Amino acid sequence: MRIDVQSAAPLDFETLCLVVPVWQDAGLSDVAAELNRQLDGLVKSIVAEDGFKAGGGETRVLHTPGKAAPRVVLVGLGKRNKVSVESLRKAAAKAARAVRGIKRESFALALPNLKTIKPEEAAAAITEGIILGLHVYNDLKTDKDKPTTIAQATLLSNSVKAAQRGVDQAQLYATANLRARALVNLPSNLKTPEYLAEQARQIAAESGLRCEVWDENRIIAERMGALYAVGMGSDNPARFIILEYCPPGQEKAQPLILVGKGMTFDTGGYSIKPSTGMEDMKDDMAGAAVVLATMSAITELQPAHRVLALIPSAENMVNGNAQRPGDVVTARNGKTIEVLNTDAEGRLILADALSYASEQKPAAIIDYATLTGAIGIALGQEAAGLFSNDDELTNRIRAAGDKSGDRVWPLPIWDEYKDHVKGTVSDLKNMGKERHAGSIAGAVFLEHFVGENIPWAHLDIAAVSFIREDRPLSARGATGFGVRLTLELLRNWQ
Repeated sequence: MRIDVQSAAPLDFETLCLVVPVWQDAGLSDVAAELNRQLDGLVKSIVAEDGFKAGGGETRVLHTPGKAAPRVVLVGLGKRNKVSVESLRKAAAKAARAVRGIKRESFALALPNLKTIKPEEAAAAITEGIILGLHVYNDLKTDKDKPTTIAQATLLSNSVKAAQRGVDQAQLYATANLRARALVNLPSNLKTPEYLAEQARQIAAESGLRCEVWDENRIIAERMGALYAVGMGSDNPARFIILEYCPPGQEKAQPLILVGKGMTFDTGGYSIKPSTGMEDMKDDMAGAAVVLATMSAITELQPAHRVLALIPSAENMVNGNAQRPGDVVTARNGKTIEVLNTDAEGRLILADALSYASEQKPAAIIDYATLTGAIGIALGQEAAGLFSNDDELTNRIRAAGDKSGDRVWPLPIWDEYKDHVKGTVSDLKNMGKERHAGSIAGAVFLEHFVGENIPWAHLDIAAVSFIREDRPLSARGATGFGVRLTLELLRNWQ
């Protein structure tokens, strides 16, 4: 989608549809006030008498024949003293959907005058809202079923250069987010560990990155017994994927390592999942999608530091070779793990990836995983769970999450929780205590595979990576959660 910035007067700008912001509590001002004057008080009447309260994201369509814009969409921004970057994103998303609802293929939007948000930030938020809010996964539908496509939007602003900077950054972030959504939404009959490997090769070719893919034989040779065991039951064998971005002069620098869980489908194995909802287990590689999408944008982002991306990928299926409950496997770092539940497979494949990551002497490790259903019980779908052994890394991730809208919330990994995953016939077990701190137990398990004194963070994105109802910034399906957070983190990493 093309989004540009112009400095034209909104009510004189010729467009199929004009979006005009309206405040809930500050009276009509700016473009809304002038529009009201031109329409002989119609906007004021709508606010006063027709139930349009200008709440955040509330919209109303006006027919304005003979004007530069024959259709106007009023969009509420809520209370002026409560406006935020995130509320702008959501209002822009709902306004764009309203434009699509009246079957217009382009529109213009008058940027509101804001005292607390800079024009660059406002333009970025509105651009993200438009692109993310309009996205619908319809790649597998026939043309007749597809909604109207909006090909262009124009932001009208008095601060063109600043607004354009915001648009450019937002388009980079949003495009990467949509790449992650496409990967997660793709059905698992079309998406295997080798498919993820091929996507990594494609990204490397596009962006000039180094790419290395280990097949099942190399995985065995590299002592990744936990990853291999998870994939044993599938006809689509496991893969271990490595991508590297290295700016000039950083070849020997400590890398920031991103690790993404890449379960391309998860039946639960012999600890089989209930059939209800299993069709959505195509999303169990959402962590891998975050990492791949981030790396697809990294050359354009141009961070000054080296970044290494690692993706352990497998299918958790059932056949005569599949691992059984009670099996004991050995991870790359030598720790033995009793597999009490084959459906707790994500932490097994991450164990080997984190062990390998620790050997690279990193500046920090961040892993992304749809690890536990329990995180949704703790936090709902409003934030991802953040677990870390380092306060500075925690603060960096939280700040990036708050700014990007991919919010996270820290949870503890105190020493008392370590007994939850202590093994009886092995060093560790892959399950904690039943119905007790399930997400924390998963994080504590992972910490055993992080090298000493290495800053590490684990993001449990299980509840936020895939939604089952429409929201302002995402239709039902994949959300791409974590991509914008990570790009924002990399952009400001020192």
